[in-house]
Amino acid sequence: MEKRLLAIAAMAALLAFVPRTATAQYRESETVMDRLIWDDEKLNILLDTRFDLRLTTGNSDGKELGFRAQTIKLWLTGEIVPGIRYRLRQKLNKSLDALRDNYASGTDHAWISFDVGKTKLWTITAGKQSINFGTFEYDYNSADVYLSTMINDDVDSHKAGVDVAYRAGKQTLHIQVVNSDATQFASDEYKNKGLGATFLWEGNLWDGKVKTRWAYSAFQHTRTRFYNWVTTGIQGNAGGFTVEADYYLGERNMDYGTIVDEASGTLSFVRDQSAALNLKYTAGRWHPSVKGVWNQRRDRELGRRAYDGWGIQALIEFYPFTAKYVKDLRFHAAWWYNRTDFAGPYAGLPNSGGHTALVGMRWLFKAK
Repeated sequence: MEKRLLAIAAMAALLAFVPRTATAQYRESETVMDRLIWDDEKLNILLDTRFDLRLTTGNSDGKELGFRAQTIKLWLTGEIVPGIRYRLRQKLNKSLDALRDNYASGTDHAWISFDVGKTKLWTITAGKQSINFGTFEYDYNSADVYLSTMINDDVDSHKAGVDVAYRAGKQTLHIQVVNSDATQFASDEYKNKGLGATFLWEGNLWDGKVKTRWAYSAFQHTRTRFYNWVTTGIQGNAGGFTVEADYYLGERNMDYGTIVDEASGTLSFVRDQSAALNLKYTAGRWHPSVKGVWNQRRDRELGRRAYDGWGIQALIEFYPFTAKYVKDLRFHAAWWYNRTDFAGPYAGLPNSGGHTALVGMRWLFKAK
């Protein structure tokens, strides 16, 4: 009996010891996928959403009131080994239909980047990524934008391609080549073979007191014709104050029939302009701001201005928590007014305007 008890005790001790030994050996020989599963630095899973109760007036249907998910996204991001990073960002409320690049239309990002060179001053990013337009408004997560300029609101902004970045001190220069297959840019003949190029300077001057996002972009429309874009942003920081001035100017094909009460479905060649001025202040957990936007559309085929628009916004954001996993949870309230003034061939149309008020919450939650 005693021998049997000693055998059972020895077996229990062995079983208690084996898992720790096996785990250690397993972790030492784990594959890349094993490291992604177990190492937070290599695999971060984030859920990103904003949820609002929204009231809008001035629409064709009159008032609209209801709850709305402004965005809902799933992020997978991390660093596999030092200098090799990746990101997958998927909209969960967008179509999964494959585009020319064979990514789903709801896939914002699906890229991997490599730091190269002895000094690691060069970074190459390949895959689906944000087009390198300038402006700070464009660079924000869409969940952090309330009143948007016309161009930022509807530009086709995610494409498959390659970006090469070079860091010189605190300045970063980008050269990017992407597909030019958006209806806004490519003709039917070139939507499956057109390319676009962007050149971006991300500047940091006087220890961050002034930052820049200046870019030039050209998107192929036909074999010999490109649509050109200039997008600039400058940011000033002093104490708790931040001011951002953004400007867009570019050519594209747009269907704006519903705006001017004409039959929609026809693309017009337009030159669009937008500008934004955003003044923000950080007072602890409270982040108030005011923003103004201006838009103009000129129909190049008609040779005349189609309409102007402007808007003004007041916003307050509140971050109640400071703990690591909930520090990005916020509550917000916003109001803005938008107006459109018709001109040229549409000057006879009544000008339109409307108010929007909303309250809601946004959180970027690290699930792993």
